[in-house]
Amino acid sequence: MRFFACLFFLNLFLVDVSAQTLGGSSTYNFLRMQWTPQANVLGGRNISLFNNDIGLYLDNPALLRESHHGNISANFTSIAPTIKGLFGTGAYYHERLNTTFAGGIAHLLYGNEIQTDAAGNIMGNFTAYDQMISIAASRQYEERWFYGANIKFINSRYGAYSSLGLAADIGINYYDEERMLQAGFAARNMGVQVKTYANQSEDLPFDLLLGVTKQLEKAPIRFSLTAQRLHQFDLLYNDQVFNIDNYGATVKNGFGSKILSHLIAGTDLIVGEKIVLSLGYNFLRRKELQIRNLASGLTGFGYGLRLNLNSLQFQYARTHYQSTYSQHQASIVYKLVNYEK
Repeated sequence: MRFFACLFFLNLFLVDVSAQTLGGSSTYNFLRMQWTPQANVLGGRNISLFNNDIGLYLDNPALLRESHHGNISANFTSIAPTIKGLFGTGAYYHERLNTTFAGGIAHLLYGNEIQTDAAGNIMGNFTAYDQMISIAASRQYEERWFYGANIKFINSRYGAYSSLGLAADIGINYYDEERMLQAGFAARNMGVQVKTYANQSEDLPFDLLLGVTKQLEKAPIRFSLTAQRLHQFDLLYNDQVFNIDNYGATVKNGFGSKILSHLIAGTDLIVGEKIVLSLGYNFLRRKELQIRNLASGLTGFGYGLRLNLNSLQFQYARTHYQSTYSQHQASIVYKLVNYEK
């Protein structure tokens, strides 16, 4: 009954997805950012892979588990020389409630900027940042099903402009250890602005995802496939005026390109018990960021490694957004308590 109650709760949130952005601009777009190297290296999103990285609950709160009890995680992201992202989280399992809880805080600092008026006169400096506090809970249903929810409190400030928001994620995860098969579903960033920047209400970057992860039985290789933004078919922006002015021709996105733009693929190569090498590819990222008539290089690709050292786990990821720009991420997961039921 609890599982069907969860599905009913999910349906209530999805009845009116028109209240969320289906295309164009939205606010709090830092919520689209991937804070954990584990998911970022697999293409930027993964809602089906369970392991001891508790930060994965940000993509799917159902990935939070009893085994995460006593784990803490610190994640560091270098986006640009002056833009840094920090995310820290910890988990606690409550035996009486049979529920795993997690709390986390994310801070994205854009640095100090010069403040000017409309005429360009310098008026001083200002700071800009986005913050998020998350509280998640997850439970198990029968043997292989898990469900969870995540509440996010948002604080955003750009100089004199500030905004407060409230968002929620809900998710389901299927985990079959014998067949080494996992699957997930998540609805992310459902919410509202409590306080607007300038008396203008904006939508949040809603996302609807499905994913599956399968490890081969006779080889140390694990594949993940994630479908993102399923509530909107055509994700590709096409500026015909720009294309004509700069390239002398229009561009048409075919049916195949529209389908592939939803997909994110990732692969893990498990080298013994200590090392995992990962590779990911995001079709939409490459399509959006490639520049016509120029080599795209590794745009859309991500790669990295994970080291499992007893109570300590280290993860590094490098993702390519353009041929001249890549993002670096690192995380440390430490197990404070060796918990066994």
